[in-house]
Amino acid sequence: MKSHFKTPESERAYTVFIQEAMEAWPVPYDEIEVASRFGTTHVVACGPKEAPPLVLLHGFFTTLFLWTPNIADLSKSYRVYAIDIMGNRNRSIPSEAIGTEDDIIEWLGGTLTEMGLESVYLAGMSFGGWLGIKFALVEPDRVRKLVLISPAASLQPLVKQFMPRTMLTMLPPKRYWFSKLMGWMGVRGSVDSEFSQQLLDLMWLGAEHINMSAEAMRVMPTVISDTQLGALSMPVLLLIGENEVIYDPQKALARAQQLIPDIKGELVPQCGHDISFNQHRIVDERILTFFATDL
Repeated sequence: MKSHFKTPESERAYTVFIQEAMEAWPVPYDEIEVASRFGTTHVVACGPKEAPPLVLLHGFFTTLFLWTPNIADLSKSYRVYAIDIMGNRNRSIPSEAIGTEDDIIEWLGGTLTEMGLESVYLAGMSFGGWLGIKFALVEPDRVRKLVLISPAASLQPLVKQFMPRTMLTMLPPKRYWFSKLMGWMGVRGSVDSEFSQQLLDLMWLGAEHINMSAEAMRVMPTVISDTQLGALSMPVLLLIGENEVIYDPQKALARAQQLIPDIKGELVPQCGHDISFNQHRIVDERILTFFATDL
């Protein structure tokens, strides 16, 4: 398969930027490289080493840097493992393409096993939420509680305009269309928001400098069946921005509440797909309250 970075210059440019961006990570952290048959997975770990493990899975277009606004709260009482999802444009380096749902579930399970994590709290944003559901269905005994933050496509089909807007990012001027897509989804860079600007820049650098296999591009979120949602055996917390644009948030919440046996869910005000950072104080509080009964 192709090299992960398009050129040596691409690797240097991306590495320098992410190292500088991670200076905003508000707590001390360890970097871990986890080997598997799919490649080397990059993980950032922080929080008390003896605390219960909490695994964070980011969205499709981004990296573990997404969790920068949340990590100070979440790492106070948990050993947090923020993972760069293999096959995405980030610091996890693939050696074998992930091309199916089975592959990505195997990759996640193997990564947790290599880190000695047999049972975890699991939280996923967007694509990471979809992956969290899929993993919890296959490995229910390994997920103590599951947090879904605006899970992509899992509960409702994506709106018809999502794919055309995404396809436009392939046309010149690419950065303009990319910024338009991210702005529509709620990721808006401005001089007033250093984090969102860094996030946008990092996502764009990933698109410019990192190869993504055709196989990985086929592993996309799909609507989870009624039967599968009903089979989620662990407690689930669902948080969706009230202004979510990639699907109908009210219908998604209603379907989840109807089908998932043990669920707490709500629409979070004044945010869309930017929920994890735009309303990170609400998100963090809801997550910690949801986990608190186990401490």
